Order: sequence, then C-alpha cells, then structure tokens
Amino acid sequence: MSDRRGKAIKTVFPKEADTGLYRLKCISTTDFDRTERFDAWRETAYSVVDLEAPRLDEADLFAIKRSVHGETGVFASQEGSEHRTLFSRSASLSGAGDVVVISMMPVGELGLEGPGGALSMAPHGRLAAYDATRPMRYHRSAGREIYLLLPRAKALGALGGRIPGLFLLVDTIPLGVMVRDQMLALDRHAEHLEPKELAAALDAIHALALLLLQRIGRELNGSGEADANALFLAAKHYIQSNYQMIDLSPEAVARALGCSRSTLYRAFTLNDVTIMDTVRDVRLAMSRKLIEAATGRSISVIAYECGFKDPSSFGRMFRSRFGVSPSEWRDQFR
Repeated sequence: MSDRRGKAIKTVFPKEADTGLYRLKCISTTDFDRTERFDAWRETAYSVVDLEAPRLDEADLFAIKRSVHGETGVFASQEGSEHRTLFSRSASLSGAGDVVVISMMPVGELGLEGPGGALSMAPHGRLAAYDATRPMRYHRSAGREIYLLLPRAKALGALGGRIPGLFLLVDTIPLGVMVRDQMLALDRHAEHLEPKELAAALDAIHALALLLLQRIGRELNGSGEADANALFLAAKHYIQSNYQMIDLSPEAVARALGCSRSTLYRAFTLNDVTIMDTVRDVRLAMSRKLIEAATGRSISVIAYECGFKDPSSFGRMFRSRFGVSPSEWRDQFR
C-alpha cells in the first residue's frame, strides 16, 4: 500500500473496466478495511481524476459509487462525504483522462478551482460540461453527483471547439433539460434493468448528450446543422420516452430536440422511416405489452394511455400489425 502522499501502491485492486460492458457495478468504501480504505478507494473508484486525502478536520471518507461502462462512454453516480479530486496530468497522458465530463449535483454543491486558486461554483442541480484534460480541482460537498464520461474527441468535435471557461452549462435549452432528466431517471432505475436494457438506455443518453453538445456548439459558433444519425437516434429515444402524449407530432419532437421540422424529416428519411410511423410502432409495441400484462384495464383505457385518440382506429392498427384484435391478443394471456 502507499501512504497519502501518493507513493507506489503495491496492493492491486479490481478496476471498473474489468467488469464488462453494460453491467451495473456498485462499490462502497465500506468494502475495504479501514486501514486501507483511502488508498483502495482512490485506486478502485477513480481513473480520470485523483482523490486527495481528507483534511484533519473532515469526517472519515465515505462513498458509494455505481457505474456502467458502454461502448460510447461511461455513466456513473457517487454519493458520500465531502472530498476533493484533481484532474491529473498523468491520467490525461495515459489516455484515461481524455474525456469530457457532463455532470450534475442533485444533492450538495460543487466548486471548481482553476490555476491560480480561483474557485467557481457550479450551480446546484444544473447540468455542466468539463474538459478533463484541463488542470482543475473539484471541491465536492457531502451529497451526490451524477455524470457521463464522453470521449473527448467526439464531444469537442460535436461542440465545434473547446469548452470556454472551467465549465459550460448545457441545460440552457430544452434538449439539455431532457438529458438531465434522463440521467436522473437512469440513476434511479439502473439497478432494475437487464444488460440489454441498460445498453439501450445508456447508448441513447450518450447519443442525446452528443447531440446536445452539437446544438450548444451551433449556438456558440453560429453555424452548422445537427448530425442526421445522432438526430435520428435522439428523436427515437424522445418518442420512446413520450409515446403517451396525445399531441406527439413531428413539430413537438423537433421542438424538444431544438431543430427544424425539415431537418428532422431528413434524418428520418435517411433511415427509410417516417416520424409518425415510428410513433405508431412505439405505441403499438407498448400497448401490446400492457395487454399481455393483464392489468385489468380496458382496451380503451390502454389505447388512451399509449397515445391513441380513438379506440376503433387503435383496434384496426393493432390487427393490421399483429394479425389479431387487441381483445383476441388479451385472450391468449388469460
């Protein structure tokens, strides 16, 4: 083991990357012996930043971290005691710190200290982006942080340049609020999702985050259009999350994603589908699941809950898609 001055650590602790993709990993400081806790947590829970030793007047280190590694990045949340971390040059040189962090503190406060000791406070509960290759120190109060790690080249490429200042608020537009809400939802439900479901949720959030940076970059730079494939994936995710809306129209989807209706139409055309066909398919798939669940709700109620205005037209679309009526389908599961 090392002391808290950062000497070489002899004991080898498991790394998060060893757990495989799209599997939720939960670790806690209580998993380690008290005498080894600081070094074990620093080695196990951190790769992009370096954990600094607690001060003499601070409580003992306590933290719980949950993380999911995907093909396009990492999602994680951590709650616990007050602590500080440093974006380290060694992590950047090794490639581990070559990321952009999109973070929020739903509980507690976060301060960022740049070169020269100037401290900036990230607004509580807001979504902000940081460049992990820039030298800065995180001051976290007791609380909880939720964050994404995105490959730096992709993130800055989407943004169209560097992040101005220590951090950039990215929930200043509806799409940013949507990404923030999806991060909160994934943190709340991740432990109940299977790997395939985690993969779909995480990849969708990463696609939304890159589209968000692209939109913010267009506003900062005053030019450019959204990438069609990223826009298509983000629109599908939005539809899957809001299929219950009766007025879920191309205009509503375009407005939520911050693009023009014509740009959205082009993104769907390139994927050989239409917006409203996608809305219909998502609604039919969800209605079939509810019917299979035998909840006791009537077919008409299920149709309305899935965004269909008229039970009769819902029945015709259901039969056209699945070959039987909704009631006939329900009879198969009684």
